[in-house]
Amino acid sequence: MKRNLTLHRMIWREIQRSKWSTLLCFGIVVLATGLLVVMIAVGRSSVDATRIQMKDMGFNILITPPDADLAQYQALNFDGPDMPESYVEKLAGSTVLAQHFVGKYQKTLQVEGKTIVLTGLRSELPRRGSSRPPMPTAYVVPAGKVFVGAAAAKALDLEPGDEVTILGKSFAVARVIEPKGAMPEDIRVFTLLSDAQALLGAEGRVNAIDALACLCPVETTDILGALQKSIRTVLPEVGIQPYRDILLARHEQRNMVYRLQLATVAIVVAGAATAIWGLTYLNVRNRRSEIGVFRALGIPGARIASLFVAKVALYGLAGGIAGCALGYLLAPAIVVTEGIVMPDIWSLVLIAGVTPLAAIVFGLPPIVAGLLQDPVDVLREAAA
Repeated sequence: MKRNLTLHRMIWREIQRSKWSTLLCFGIVVLATGLLVVMIAVGRSSVDATRIQMKDMGFNILITPPDADLAQYQALNFDGPDMPESYVEKLAGSTVLAQHFVGKYQKTLQVEGKTIVLTGLRSELPRRGSSRPPMPTAYVVPAGKVFVGAAAAKALDLEPGDEVTILGKSFAVARVIEPKGAMPEDIRVFTLLSDAQALLGAEGRVNAIDALACLCPVETTDILGALQKSIRTVLPEVGIQPYRDILLARHEQRNMVYRLQLATVAIVVAGAATAIWGLTYLNVRNRRSEIGVFRALGIPGARIASLFVAKVALYGLAGGIAGCALGYLLAPAIVVTEGIVMPDIWSLVLIAGVTPLAAIVFGLPPIVAGLLQDPVDVLREAAA
């Protein structure tokens, strides 16, 4: 008798007796886990696609010198105050909620009777610890050469390979930039920062820093305030001018994807929990007479409970592993973004490990309820 009632024999016989219920629970766990893996891939891929889209739109923060007159900036008058070039390095070496820092010195000039905005650019500095590729608009201009905006090139009749003289110095046109449809971008003439500084007598100075804010936590409600606070901890006196529409659109997109993920996960978990609870309840109910016999024979309730718990854990573990594999295989066919960011191996291990624990939690209430019944009453009902 003792040999026949070992736990693993009891579990195996229980699975055989309730194979359709067990298979159904297994299938529910596989579908729930697979959908969870797919949603993680969809969420990560959507966030990454949004990041790339917003990055292609350009920088979303302009950092200006203390006391700079923004009205003059918008009128393309950059003759006001400037700031040390070392500010760029301070920002890049800090933990501000931004990255991709480009220092520049800009001045509106007349060249051959045409208005241009001379813009000296320093090579982009990434935030400390970042390995992101440079911004598409973070041009790397060779020394002694210029990149010319489309409108400026048309006004000055310039093509790549031509020469243009700016403040008495000749520069070779290395590139004509495609039209941006925005001012003053199309009338800019980009040079290396050191070349512009030498022309304007502003060595070691910049009068603007472009940056990309993209590191604010999803739960941040006042993104503009959080961003300004983080920058002012490093450079207290500078002006911070966010491009609000671009900045807020990026943050809202991330929030929307995050909320969609949470809602989907909640629905999946609730559905799986209800199904497992119901099927476990029916399974325990159908075994009431057997439970009563075991209890009457003096078998402890904990051991009887372990039979049902072990079965739930078994199909939870098997379903979690199978669901992770299924979700990983299906995600590339479901994700619609150009790039796919799949869950990493540790996320899959975590999901597969947590799934049987969640199944036990969902299945435990009906198991406990079944064991709390008086075995005498159960046997009397079975005999009636």
